[in-house]
Amino acid sequence: MEHPLKPPQAPQNSDHSGHPNTDSVAKNSNIKLWIFTGIIVAALLVVLLVLPKMVAETENKPQVNTKEKVQEKPQSPTVVEKTADPATEVPAASQTRLNAEQALQSFLRLQAQPALANAEVWAQETWSSAIATAAAGDKAFGAEQYNTAVSNYQAANENLQTLVDDRDEILSQYLTSAWEYLSNNALEDAHDNFNQVLAMETDHQQAQLGLQQTAARKQVLELMLTGKQAEITDMLEQAADAYSASLQLDPHYITAEEGLNRVTTELQRRAFQDAMGWALLNLDKGKFSAADKALQQAAAIYPDDESLKQARQRLLTDRRQASLNSLRSQSAQLVDKEDWANAATKYRKALVIDPKAAFARNGLAKATDKIKLHQQLDHYLADPSRLYSNDPLDNAQQLLAGNPGLPAAEPRLAAKLVNLKRAVKLAVTPIDLLITSDNLTEISIYKVGRQGVFMQKQFSLRPGKYTITGARKGYRDVLKVMDLKPTISGQRISIRTEEKF
Repeated sequence: MEHPLKPPQAPQNSDHSGHPNTDSVAKNSNIKLWIFTGIIVAALLVVLLVLPKMVAETENKPQVNTKEKVQEKPQSPTVVEKTADPATEVPAASQTRLNAEQALQSFLRLQAQPALANAEVWAQETWSSAIATAAAGDKAFGAEQYNTAVSNYQAANENLQTLVDDRDEILSQYLTSAWEYLSNNALEDAHDNFNQVLAMETDHQQAQLGLQQTAARKQVLELMLTGKQAEITDMLEQAADAYSASLQLDPHYITAEEGLNRVTTELQRRAFQDAMGWALLNLDKGKFSAADKALQQAAAIYPDDESLKQARQRLLTDRRQASLNSLRSQSAQLVDKEDWANAATKYRKALVIDPKAAFARNGLAKATDKIKLHQQLDHYLADPSRLYSNDPLDNAQQLLAGNPGLPAAEPRLAAKLVNLKRAVKLAVTPIDLLITSDNLTEISIYKVGRQGVFMQKQFSLRPGKYTITGARKGYRDVLKVMDLKPTISGQRISIRTEEKF
């Protein structure tokens, strides 16, 4: 049901802090309890001592012929007279007295209910009215005005019953008012209303929390003022510290939370801008490691920011282009040194970064050809005697034909080509060989042919190793290998069969 009363005001008996004076309340309650106890005892004495005497006096009075009196008054024809049963009839005065006593007992039982504990604190006006009405009933009872006493007791009982019925709504009103006062920083009013709730429920958690926040709010407001002033003067770190300290005292203070969020957001925005500015500056200078570090700091603040994504893409592109430029430069230096193998390695690295890099594709193809050419040249120059055979000599001549010029930019290659040309020339220049014999031994030169018998004979042969044999019937064959060296003149060999079978 809707409570027609406003939340009771805090009692006058309170200390300077606004808390109810519990000693005074307890003292008043004890006095009232003794008063009511005395009233009850007095009522019982009246019942025990006075009532029997009154009943005896009533019995001794002369009986009135009620039948005759009834006949004197005009009666409705529908009224039927009833004769009272003397065994069950209760005198009217005794009945009204009994009604008063019962009404008093009902009031006292209701007054003692746990739901009305501390009602003199949280419902002072209604409680005081009920007590005053009950006291008036006591006075009427003492004056033997029992009907009046019954009315007073019943009225007092109704007042208390109203408190019992509306107790939850009263508590809710106190709690709501307390939080509203606290939200408006009306700390004394908030303190009083939370205490009213605790007077109704001593372990009410919301009221206990509210009292804690109320107690901390004064210091919180001081910190909030400090934070606001720091924020106005753009000292955001100090403002954040003040708001954080406020939340430590009162984690539920929304204004402090909003202030901290506001300042933190601004600090983060500035930190992000600083990090991005530093990153772009280092990108312009080609300092990619420093730029990457700055972008990581920015990403820790706003990882999904579009400008961050663009800067990271630029870092990737610039770093890749810088790597390509570096590899281009390194490979060019290696080409100048005719270090084709290492140059090829650089080109391959560049193609990993950008498979479409033209300088790397073209450079790798050229380097591969140069590596192969040098390997072929080195093959013959390492052992020029290979040229003494027809096939290697033909290959070398074709190799020279494919590289007719001497590249001025490649002195190493030019030197190798010159050396191969010289080696080929020596390989095709005949060498004089004088073979002496006994005019009895038949001489044969392997891959040249049979030469017959002679005493001596001059041959003009290309440099190289030749196998010369001598044969004679009845004699063991003779075999000798002659290594004709180029540029050496006067080379000779003697072939004779001298060992008989």
